[in-house]
Amino acid sequence: MAYRVVADHIRTLSFAIADGASPGNEGREYVLRRILRRAVRYCSEVLKAPEGFFSRLVRIVVEVMGDVFPELKQHEARIGDIIAAEEASFGKTLVKGIEKFKKAAQDVQGRILSGQDAFILWDTYGFPLDLTQLMAEERGLIVDVDGFNNAMDEAREKSRSARNKQAGGAIVMDADATSALHKKGVSTTDDSFKFIWFQPHESVIKAIYNGSEFMENATAGDDVGIVLESTSFYAEQGGQIFDTGYLDGSFGSFQVCNVQIFGGFVLHIGSLSGVSGKFSVGDKVTCKVDYDRRRLIAPNHTCTHMLNFALREVLGNHVDQKGSIVLPEKLRFDFSHDPNRDGAINADHLRKIEAIVNEQIKSELDVYSKEVTLAEAKRINGLRAVFGEVYPDPVRVVAVGKKVEDLLADPENKEWSSISSELCGGTHITNTREAKAFALLSEEGIAKGVRRITAVTTESALKAMELGDLLLKEVDDASNMEVRLLEKKVASLKTTVDSASIPAAQKADIRAKIAQLQNQLKKAQKKIAEQNMQRAVTTATELAAVAAKEGKTFCVTRIDVGLDAAALREAVSKVVQQKGMPVMVFSIDETTNKAVVYAGVPEKSEQSKLLEVSEWLTNALGPLKGRCGKGKGGLATGQ
Repeated sequence: MAYRVVADHIRTLSFAIADGASPGNEGREYVLRRILRRAVRYCSEVLKAPEGFFSRLVRIVVEVMGDVFPELKQHEARIGDIIAAEEASFGKTLVKGIEKFKKAAQDVQGRILSGQDAFILWDTYGFPLDLTQLMAEERGLIVDVDGFNNAMDEAREKSRSARNKQAGGAIVMDADATSALHKKGVSTTDDSFKFIWFQPHESVIKAIYNGSEFMENATAGDDVGIVLESTSFYAEQGGQIFDTGYLDGSFGSFQVCNVQIFGGFVLHIGSLSGVSGKFSVGDKVTCKVDYDRRRLIAPNHTCTHMLNFALREVLGNHVDQKGSIVLPEKLRFDFSHDPNRDGAINADHLRKIEAIVNEQIKSELDVYSKEVTLAEAKRINGLRAVFGEVYPDPVRVVAVGKKVEDLLADPENKEWSSISSELCGGTHITNTREAKAFALLSEEGIAKGVRRITAVTTESALKAMELGDLLLKEVDDASNMEVRLLEKKVASLKTTVDSASIPAAQKADIRAKIAQLQNQLKKAQKKIAEQNMQRAVTTATELAAVAAKEGKTFCVTRIDVGLDAAALREAVSKVVQQKGMPVMVFSIDETTNKAVVYAGVPEKSEQSKLLEVSEWLTNALGPLKGRCGKGKGGLATGQ
């Protein structure tokens, strides 16, 4: 059976990957990962095959079926690379996971393997639930699936609560809470007014929730969540951060610091401002959104759409959105791209991506949105959506530069693939000029086959570009500096550029120029070192010759080579070797007010019996309060 399982799975994976799919964490991609991990486990535990065995079967599949399905031959290398990488990744935890399973199975009382153990195998060791169920069945056990699902829900709830707490509110409505609202006859919140800007919105408090129970009223200082009949606040979803603002009423002003949506109920989380006051279910309120803050968020969201479009234009149609975060201060976009499979992303790619977005901003394109049926939306050529995301029906379509009505009138028009159109329920600018500018600050890998771009818009983008231009000019100006100043300047520039928030492509250009400066500096330093060496040796030997001619038994002199100890050492060594006399040379760097001194005494000579080099140099450095190292081979240095 194991052979049939492995053969069937390698065929399935090879064909799927040849068609453009790839193992991953969500949707169809996770189906492939489950199939692959099930097969790898069979190879390892049942067939006792060596590591890497499964991926080597790709060649056999291509040999047997490649003539009938030429896509297999065309993509053989890619198929093999993807399966090998996935096999290696799972292999790191496979052995420990099997050990964990065996221990859990031994501890079973009866025939039920706990859902908690199954969850640990999934969460820590990457074992899909169906793989754990298969292994359990082989031992005559049954996995507690409900327990697994409960553990999964608890983990998600903890994660979500942690995010909410960081965002300013830890109040979460679970399924029981939303069910209780339905039983009370409270309708889900009408949040269609979130698309209407700069207008106060009148509403009514339908429920007050403190995280554990519903309340009829609350007072100042109570951290609670308020459910309204309708709202103009945007609840966090689709990657976009929530709105903030106030709910004003006869009771005073309730500060909204977080807005979340649970089962269609929009929860406004915050507290009543002031030291006193009380509000109750049924009270009328006026929603006052902080539109200045939203005006910072909206251009980031629209530019996320334009970035998605630009990525496909530059990198190819394999790019799929894997996640995004839209904040007031920046945007972050995760997308599928495997450098080993799809090619590395370089500075030129980033420059082109950034340029496409900025060109759309400069073109001052109108941004259109319209609610349409999901079936109509899916017919639009080039429409982008997040795979695995569950969209409502009807759904909102956001298009840049073309009216949604035009897209719907001729949905298969090839022209639509050259514009940005997406399914999206977020808030956007009305014209791309409102974004002012787009600066792509960084691009990095965050998981296998997933890359992340961080960018800024509006004033932040303009400031990033301005800073980039200033740093570029500073680097260009540095090329004309003297060598003694250039070394410190290059080190300072490198540190500044590394930490600077400037466009990534421009940062790469500046780093390349700094590298050129470093090479320029090395060449100049090498040339100076050679000149110093030649000058020091020539000067020292000439002065030693004069001293010997005058009947002196030693030579002490100054040579101007800065703090070049190597030049002084060479000079001292030459004099000791050629003239056979004790010699001491020193050089001063006036900019740092420091001196370096070298001394030498011929070894195994009459002078060495009377003059110890370290003692000589120590006495000479006394007036300067300098220090001397222990001499070796008749030579010593100090400063």
